[in-house]
Amino acid sequence: MTATVTEVYKHTETIACFADSRKEHTMTQPIPAADPNPATRRRFLGQLVQTAVLAGMSDAMLEAVGPGAAALAEDPSRPPNRVRQRVLGKTGLKVSEIGFGGHSWSYAQAPAADGSLHKPTVDEAVEMIRGGLELGVNFLDSCTAEEESATPGAALKRLQARDRVILSVRVTHVMKGRKEDRDAIYKWTDRRLKLWQTDHVDLCLLCNTEDDTPQSGYWDMSYSMEALDKLKQQGKIRYTGFGCHFTPELFQQAIDKFGDYFDICSFPYNVRHRAAESVLQAAKKKNMGTITIKPFARGSLLKGRDLAKADAGLARDMISFVLENPQVDLCICGVHTLDHVRENFGASWTKLTPQGRQRLEIAAARPCPDPCYAWLENDWRQA
Repeated sequence: MTATVTEVYKHTETIACFADSRKEHTMTQPIPAADPNPATRRRFLGQLVQTAVLAGMSDAMLEAVGPGAAALAEDPSRPPNRVRQRVLGKTGLKVSEIGFGGHSWSYAQAPAADGSLHKPTVDEAVEMIRGGLELGVNFLDSCTAEEESATPGAALKRLQARDRVILSVRVTHVMKGRKEDRDAIYKWTDRRLKLWQTDHVDLCLLCNTEDDTPQSGYWDMSYSMEALDKLKQQGKIRYTGFGCHFTPELFQQAIDKFGDYFDICSFPYNVRHRAAESVLQAAKKKNMGTITIKPFARGSLLKGRDLAKADAGLARDMISFVLENPQVDLCICGVHTLDHVRENFGASWTKLTPQGRQRLEIAAARPCPDPCYAWLENDWRQA
């Protein structure tokens, strides 16, 4: 039986649907107000049909909207090409579902005119961050190297855009499970605040490897948590988390023990290293925000690919794969040029095609050769 337009309206008013095919956040989808202007009627119908498709409505109900309704739903200009937002767990922060990874600034991957590679300059960072902001990106992460804070910090200062972004710092390799951890965290955080040229950051994540704490394989969190509490009281950080180069099993233990205290959990996840899917479930049971890293296994999955021609769009598709998981709040990736910014962040509005999935299967079948990332190969393959 063919549904009436009225029935379509009623259905879309009451259904709780997801914002896109990746099901980022459940919400009630509002119905656009009808516009008698013929020039905008198509926009209205497109919005309505997009809502209907996301709500899982039948073809008959779609046809009730009018001829060509299904085609309207596939119009690539609806919605606009902007990075979507997701809620970062219990923090309530609305973050772009893709963000700038800290390694964007600390690795020599930006090409020069003579064919050499260099770390992005502040001028280049201004261009890249401005491009990201124009696409709706509002998240910047930083890790060990000081360039990961200093370069984007200087760029944000020039852009006068600190209030438009969410900043994250990772306190790395300084926790040993002893009283001295407190001062180490204070010093690290104060140094990063100076490099970012700000008086506070939004996220502070504790990061270690098993080599940092060989006796336990993890660290005693009590001193670290004491330091984080003081930093919160001082207004230097807002939310806390952890993200380490550990096994999925150790992440599970950390979430069980400390998931009620910490707000965020961060770990690797890509088309080849998928053991994080179990960690994502554990984190979400605690309502923790989830930030995934290494969508390309630090470039290993892209090595040897013809990204300019035959394999164009492969990096974007790898991010699209990560974003298909509704338990991922945010995927951060390394970008080294403005072209990288435009392509990688385009994953937010680019769906995977059957051909794209085949390419990902081929890429996922290749081992990650970098010995520095043996922990990914050993521990993070599909559980």
